[in-house]
Amino acid sequence: MIFMRRQIGCFCFISLCLAAAAVTVGAHHSQSQFEPEKTVEIAGTLTRLSWRNPHTLFLIKAKPVAGADAEREWTVEGPSPAQLTRAGWGAAISKVGDKVTFNGRPRRDGRPELLLLSVTLADGKKLSFVPD
Repeated sequence: MIFMRRQIGCFCFISLCLAAAAVTVGAHHSQSQFEPEKTVEIAGTLTRLSWRNPHTLFLIKAKPVAGADAEREWTVEGPSPAQLTRAGWGAAISKVGDKVTFNGRPRRDGRPELLLLSVTLADGKKLSFVPD
């Protein structure tokens, strides 16, 4: 009888742990909407910055460096604020109106959005967020 209770308790504990892990894994979204092999470089003026977890977001009025596309509003998804700070880019460094250049993976559906790979800040400092 004691052995049976111990087995049931162990089964319930393992089931609870697996359920918690499944919720945690499902909470983070995929980056499959971005082209894995293509990059785009855009240059322009920051219009909005959001330094919130889980990802930073930047809105920039920009156009691609290569090409004759018209200027438009782009959304750039970056890593977490902590990752940017460790790389040397804190919230106090950039502000609305700064001229920056972003390099990133564009969306597959053509919407003006990038997954951030690198940035050249207004002072000319270049930071990369590509794992080595």
